[in-house]
Amino acid sequence: MNVLIMGGDGFIGSHVVDKIIELGHRVTVFDRFSNRATKHLEHQRGNLSFLSGEFANRDILKRALENQEVVYHFICMTDPASSWNDPFIEIEQNLRDSIHFFELASESGVRKIVFPSSGGTIYGPQYGRITEDILPKPFSPYGITKLATEHFLNYFKERVNMASDIYRIGNAYGPRQPLNNPQGVIGTWMKHILEGSEVQVFGDRQTLRDYVYVEDIAFLMTHSLSNFDSSRTYNLGTGIGVSILDLLEVFIDTIDHPFPYQIHPRRSFDNTSVILDRNPLVLCAQVVVLDCA
Repeated sequence: MNVLIMGGDGFIGSHVVDKIIELGHRVTVFDRFSNRATKHLEHQRGNLSFLSGEFANRDILKRALENQEVVYHFICMTDPASSWNDPFIEIEQNLRDSIHFFELASESGVRKIVFPSSGGTIYGPQYGRITEDILPKPFSPYGITKLATEHFLNYFKERVNMASDIYRIGNAYGPRQPLNNPQGVIGTWMKHILEGSEVQVFGDRQTLRDYVYVEDIAFLMTHSLSNFDSSRTYNLGTGIGVSILDLLEVFIDTIDHPFPYQIHPRRSFDNTSVILDRNPLVLCAQVVVLDCA
């Protein structure tokens, strides 16, 4: 089938591209390509189509959407920290443009949108393991906008019968994680260690996160290609909480030379605990995709 990956040259998106090509589908990647060079997909050149442009450019989006059946929407212009003091940037650069994009997709005959949401910010202050049926209570502009985008996908499902799968992803880590992006503590710490600068640690033993390997995320997200008509919401996590200080100890034990670090209180835009679980219906869906593989 024809699959369009918006933001497919990014961290998670590029791994999804690899998995979908392995499955034998025809892939087009839309991203900002400088001088026609890719960051993570040079090994796939010749196996897919590349299209460079701005997400806000409706004309080029129409070209990208021609004859596409499934679209993965990885484009996001912000992170939890950047929008904390400027909530309007979420509306202007993410929510508004995404709604325009979904409208164009529906007009182009796209049958399904796949959207990576945020397991770390969608649910807000919660305790224990979080399943998909828990009421989300996001307090950061980033999480609020992710949840609003989910609701607009439900709107397009009801209005034009365009299906959508939503994946609420934990703390992704692994190869190709950008080191210059404040979103992703493992990449951020590695950047400071490589530069010889001080690692800033925010939180305590109660600051728990669910760390998920990026290739596992990409594999599970290919489940959306098995059914054009289903619309589901999935948590993508391990169900295991790791405190920020336990993670620091892993770094200290693993890296073969000491590095400077400083521990600070948890920041106002950080949740205390995010441990993702799944309800039995979602578990059944994941068992099916694992068996099919």
